[in-house]
Amino acid sequence: MNDSDIDWQLETLRRQYVERLKNELKALLADMQPPGDAATGDRATLEALRHGLHRIAGSAGTFGFAQLGASCRSMELQVQEWLDERRSPTSDDFAALLERARACLAQLEADTLPAGAVSTSSPLAADSRRARIAILGDHQQSRSLVTTLKGLGYACHWFLMQEAAELGPWSADILLIDETGSPRSRWVKALAGLSKLPTLLLLSDEDTFQGRLDAVRHEVKGYFTPPLDMPALEQRIRHLTHLPEQEAYRVLIVDDDAQLAEHYRLVLLASGIDSQVVADPSQVLEVMHTFQPDVVLIDINMPGCSGPELARVIRLDEDWLRVPLIYLSVETDAHRQALALAQAGDDFLCKPISDEALSSAMLARAKRSRQLSAALDRDSLTGLMKHSAIKEMVEVEIARARRSGAAVCVAMLDIDHFKSINDTYGHAVGDQVIRRLANLLKQRLRRVDHVGRYGGEEFVAVLPSCTLEDAYRVIERMRQHFQELECVAGPKTFHATFSAGVASMNTRDTTEMLLDAADLAMYRAKRGGRNRVVKIERD
Repeated sequence: MNDSDIDWQLETLRRQYVERLKNELKALLADMQPPGDAATGDRATLEALRHGLHRIAGSAGTFGFAQLGASCRSMELQVQEWLDERRSPTSDDFAALLERARACLAQLEADTLPAGAVSTSSPLAADSRRARIAILGDHQQSRSLVTTLKGLGYACHWFLMQEAAELGPWSADILLIDETGSPRSRWVKALAGLSKLPTLLLLSDEDTFQGRLDAVRHEVKGYFTPPLDMPALEQRIRHLTHLPEQEAYRVLIVDDDAQLAEHYRLVLLASGIDSQVVADPSQVLEVMHTFQPDVVLIDINMPGCSGPELARVIRLDEDWLRVPLIYLSVETDAHRQALALAQAGDDFLCKPISDEALSSAMLARAKRSRQLSAALDRDSLTGLMKHSAIKEMVEVEIARARRSGAAVCVAMLDIDHFKSINDTYGHAVGDQVIRRLANLLKQRLRRVDHVGRYGGEEFVAVLPSCTLEDAYRVIERMRQHFQELECVAGPKTFHATFSAGVASMNTRDTTEMLLDAADLAMYRAKRGGRNRVVKIERD
C-alpha cells in the first residue's frame, strides 16, 4: 500500500467518524433523562452515560476534535464522581451537564472536518541497501578485511592513508581505520580535511584505557585490538548501520472501537509497522500465536474484559512474558495508572495521542522488544534464531498455511566438510564460514521468511507462501553464490560449499514431519556428492 492510499483511507475514516460522533452525541442527549436515585435502578442510566462519554473522550482527539474530547472527559469525571459517591445529581447539576453535551453537538455541527493528515513518509523506515564500509590503512591486513567483509555482503573499498581525501565522494557509512604499527596522529591529520566523517571504527594495537579514552574523544564508536574478533566487528557494524530487520515490527491493537483501532493501524502502517486489530479480547491469545506481536497495545476500558484483566490473562503464558503490554486510555490520574500497571502492564499512553507520538512510541517499544527477543532467541555467533525458536516458526507457518491455503516450504542446509575446515584452518575460521552463510541467508531471503541456526553448521529456512519449485530455485542460487565466495585463513584462501534439502508441507504435516522431510532431502544431497540442493516431492 502506497502513501496516497493510506492518506485516502485516513481521510475516509475521519469523515466516517464525524458522522458517528454526531449520532453518538444525539443518542446521549436522547437518553439524558434526569435520574432519581443513583444507588438504585437509575445507577444503570449513569453507568451508560459515563461509558458513552468515555468512548467519545478517548477517540475525539485522535480525529482532530481535542476540545470536544476534553469536554466529554470532564463530563465523564463528573458522572463518575456521582457514581463513586452513590448519590443522584440535583436537577440543576444534570441540567448543566445536559447543556454542556448540547454545546458539544452544536460545536461539532458548526465545525468543518478537521484537517489532519499523518505523514506517510517515515524517516525511520529501514534502508534496504547494503552498508558501505571504507577501510583506511596501509597494511596487507586491510586488503584481507576488504575480502572478508565483501564476503559477508557489505560494499567495501580500501583506501591508503595518503588517499584519505578521496573518502568524501565514496560516501561510506562506516570508516574502519587500521592504525596498527603507526601513530594515531597520522590518521587524525589525514581526516582533518574532510568536512563530514562517517561513523568511525578503530583497529589499534594500543590495548589500554588511555588509548580507548583518546579514541572516544575522536568520536570512535568501536575499538578492536589484535587478533581481530571478526564476529564482534561484524556485529558492531550491523548495530551501527541499523541494517533492516528480516521482518517489519508487529503491533497487536486490542480495542473495541473499530474506527479508532483502524486509524491506529493505518498510522502505524505509514511508519512501516505491521499491525493487526482485535476487538474481542477472547480472541487475543489465538491471534498472538499466529501474529507473534512485538508489542500489544490494549485499550484499558472494554466491555466484558478490562485491559488490566486481559494483560493478566496474557501473562499466564510464559511465551508472552517478554512482550510489552501497553495500556491506552484517557485516564490521567497517576494513582489509577499505577494500579493498572501493577496488573501486568508495562507502560501507559494517554488518549488522545497524536499520530507522531503513537508511531514513535510503538517503534521504540517494538525495537526494544525485538532486541530482547534477539538476546534470548538469537544465536550469538550468527544473529539467527536458535534451534527452539526456528522450530516454533515452522509450527506457526504451518498453522498459517492451513488457514490460508497457501504453500510453505522448509529448507535445511549443512556446510560440507565442516570438520575438515576446523581441523585445517582453526575454529576461528570455521566460525567465519558459519557467519558468512548466515549473512547470505539473511540477505537473499525475503523479509517474511525465517532462518535459524539449527545446530553447529546446520541451518533451517522457513519460506511461507512459496512453492517447492520457487524454494528450490532460491536455495540453488544461494548455493552457487556461496561456493564462489573466497574464504580467508591468514595467507591462505579456500572455498566452502553447502548441501541442502527442500520440502513443502502437505495437509497432514506436523512440525516434526516437515523438518524430517527437509532433513531427508539434505541427506540425499550429501549422499549424492555434496554441494547440491535436493527437493522432495510429497503427496
